[in-house]
Amino acid sequence: MGADGETVVLKNMLIGVNLILLGSMLKPSECQLEVTTERVQRQAVEEEGGAATYNTSGKEQPVVFNHVYNINVPLDSLCSSGLEASAEQEVSAEDEVLTEYTGQTSDHESQVTFTHRINLPRKACPCASSAQVLQELLSRIEMLEREVSVLRDQCTSNCCQESAATGQLDYIPHCSGHGNFSLESCGCICDQGWFGKNCSEPYCPLGCSSRGVCVDGQCICDSEYSGDDCSELRCPTDCSSRGLCVDGECICEEAYTGEDCSELRCPGDCSGKGRCTNGTCLCQEGYTGEDCGQQRCLNACSGRGHCQEGLCFCEEGYQGPDCSAEDLRVAGISDRSIELEWDGPMAVTEYVISYQPTALGGLQLQQRVPGDWSGVTISELEPGLTYNISVYAVISNILSLPITAKVATHLSTPQGLQFKTITETTVEVQWEPFSFSFDGWEISFIPKNNEGGVIAQLPSDVTSFNQTGLKPGEEYTVNVVALKEQARSPPTSASVSTVIDGPTHILVRDVSDTVAFVEWTPPRAKVDFILLKYGLVGGEGGKTTFRLQPPLSQYSVQALRPGSQYEVWVSAVRGTNESESTTTQFTTGAHQADRLADKQQQPVPPSCPPLPEAEIDAPKNLRRGSRTATSLDLEWDNSEAEVQEYKIVYSTLAGEQYHELLVPKGIGPTTRATLTGSPTTLFTS
Repeated sequence: MGADGETVVLKNMLIGVNLILLGSMLKPSECQLEVTTERVQRQAVEEEGGAATYNTSGKEQPVVFNHVYNINVPLDSLCSSGLEASAEQEVSAEDEVLTEYTGQTSDHESQVTFTHRINLPRKACPCASSAQVLQELLSRIEMLEREVSVLRDQCTSNCCQESAATGQLDYIPHCSGHGNFSLESCGCICDQGWFGKNCSEPYCPLGCSSRGVCVDGQCICDSEYSGDDCSELRCPTDCSSRGLCVDGECICEEAYTGEDCSELRCPGDCSGKGRCTNGTCLCQEGYTGEDCGQQRCLNACSGRGHCQEGLCFCEEGYQGPDCSAEDLRVAGISDRSIELEWDGPMAVTEYVISYQPTALGGLQLQQRVPGDWSGVTISELEPGLTYNISVYAVISNILSLPITAKVATHLSTPQGLQFKTITETTVEVQWEPFSFSFDGWEISFIPKNNEGGVIAQLPSDVTSFNQTGLKPGEEYTVNVVALKEQARSPPTSASVSTVIDGPTHILVRDVSDTVAFVEWTPPRAKVDFILLKYGLVGGEGGKTTFRLQPPLSQYSVQALRPGSQYEVWVSAVRGTNESESTTTQFTTGAHQADRLADKQQQPVPPSCPPLPEAEIDAPKNLRRGSRTATSLDLEWDNSEAEVQEYKIVYSTLAGEQYHELLVPKGIGPTTRATLTGSPTTLFTS
């Protein structure tokens, strides 16, 4: 049932209640009234005899209530009447003379019309009080109509208030262009993707997949997710900007690998037969080459053949996988031991193993084992040496012909790697020497980001090395390897970080009585902040300290004491490490009043008029222009003071040598200059 139906029911209830009250108030007396009513509901009103008809433009026709009141006076000695009229009965004036009261009310806003007809026979009740009773009855009916009107206003105020039945009823608001207005719910029904009272707030895609927060229709995803609807897993460190993130996994560019594409890819991924470390393959046993793509021959073919694709092609008289005797095999090799196996006759008393270095003057040694053994490990050998090994079978103190092999031990891993001194650009490394002969050392410094690196080869008698030209504040992996002929020892490795460098070339300019301007060249290392300290020389009043962001290379020191000498320190800080401080001193000028007093006390010769004091402000907004392989354009805003030329001080990034360049002041608000140098030179100015 709609709102209109509910209103009609409420109206009928109120009419019934009021009529009941009316009947109860008419108590029995000399002249009593019986009142009967009939209600007729129609879809349109057509009153004869001048009754008004109301038409509306709404979708529903008005509701009309007709009330006919027949009032009969009971029979007694003075009042008698048998007349009863109905709404459908016409009474002529000739048959019965009636007194008829007709009233009509209407409400254009609610589209409700009330029509009242009250029939009273003239001779039905000659009582003197009849007119007063009828007047009270009409008053109560009018009060009933007012109560129904108030009830209508209350029932329609919960939605559209006074506009419910006025104006154009078929008008639909735009709902921000994202929905349709419903007259039933008196509100907007939003399109998909929009919500809110007027459909002005957008939904985020898929509600951000419950992995983020929706702000103005856009998803702000949790740290582990990304995408328009936060449905995609985020890759570690965004693949280091060296790959493509797909479903939370990095598809790296060709030159990189690793979970986050931060590692250099080794050639051929080490052919699946080695481990990649800093772009270098550490091959598995049995494989060699830059990409571990070549098979290593067993025991280097014992020096009795040549290796091809992992197979030994033995010289005449030798055979087997390592060109050794047919029944003598090398089972394992280390830097100081060789493991042998053989096949021999059953009835053997013992075996004699004889071994001697192939180098001239090598000492021959022997080792005896029981006859039921089929192998032995020769230990306490010298690393990196080739040995001639012979195995004899002994039966009844008689030696058989030997089976022989030529085997080389591996080089030992360097030991005792340590760092003696570490500076901003240098690291001094030291390690333990070897007691055996070999060709030399190879030492490498590989940055943590695998970009670049330094490799040096050193003589075998060197056990320390000072590497220069490193970057300040950079972490390096240091590897030391022993070399002999084509053999390389396993590396020994350690990590080291250079010291962060501090600001350089500190300069104090534009010094007045209370203000000084401090400039410096920023450090090359990545630092957390710049530490600026200043105070009076001698320590009076303590030091004032500022923490400045790394890009800042200048600062204005204020609230200074006039005519005083100050000292200023500038350093860089990263974590708990602080660089060495760069310091300088300056003296503030005298107070303006003091300077005027001094000038008044000092006479000036008539021929030498005093020169006015001039303060030169610094140029501003230094910026880089175009650049080529050998040149770099610079541009800056001119000083406000009248200057003739500017001086540019610049050096390479390593700070090895500084250069100066004088540039005339340009015409206009800016001045330009061009620096030249070798290709790919980095400058700091």
